[in-house]
Amino acid sequence: MSIPATHAEIEELYLNAELKQCRSISITACNSQEGTSSIAQALTERYLLAGHKTLLVDLNLYHPSLMSIELSDVSSLSPELTPQNSHWVQDKHSPKVFLGVSAPSDPRTRLLYKDPTNLRQQVAEWLTQYDRVVIDTSPILNVNQNNIPAHCVANACDGTYLVVLSGVTLTNQVADAVQALQEGTHTHLLGTVLNYRDQPSLASEICREIDRLGWLPSKITSWAKKKVVSNRFLSLPI
Repeated sequence: MSIPATHAEIEELYLNAELKQCRSISITACNSQEGTSSIAQALTERYLLAGHKTLLVDLNLYHPSLMSIELSDVSSLSPELTPQNSHWVQDKHSPKVFLGVSAPSDPRTRLLYKDPTNLRQQVAEWLTQYDRVVIDTSPILNVNQNNIPAHCVANACDGTYLVVLSGVTLTNQVADAVQALQEGTHTHLLGTVLNYRDQPSLASEICREIDRLGWLPSKITSWAKKKVVSNRFLSLPI
């Protein structure tokens, strides 16, 4: 799932973090497949559009979304686009390319990132080379020996967003996730992001019914669908 960087909700996340002077942001969720990677990438793009040199870090070892790539010729790029020790990464499901860090496969690196002190130092080092750092984390409730604990990542960042998949994530799971995040002395929960991916809006359902009226002229159906889509009330999720 790809989210446009100019989406109104992404703009709210961006402004909220900027107003609170957060330079490093972690994106986490209660469970897997709730949209953290998509939101992290969209927020990274929004920072880039604002002119911030941004690093996208994939610490979601449960479901990595980025892979390292080698560019044949980067000598023609300006120094601003190729900071020292930079790496190019690509989304596994799209042609999007970022300056970033893919999920570590080396056990030693994973152990280092699991240490709260080392992780805070690493984030601080990244911030010496970049204006903003966005980190995609593993699900906070999926604890195993391989994952880098999401609450440790949140504790190393200036702010954290918790993604909740509407209609799927349970209330007690959200409460448990918030409680886990509050264990960090430096954790700052900026807010909760409701992902309505699996809940269509009333407008989309009405448009689908309009499409079934094949006997109507296309001009009329197009006009009706345009009116439905432009209605903010009908655009709310069901």
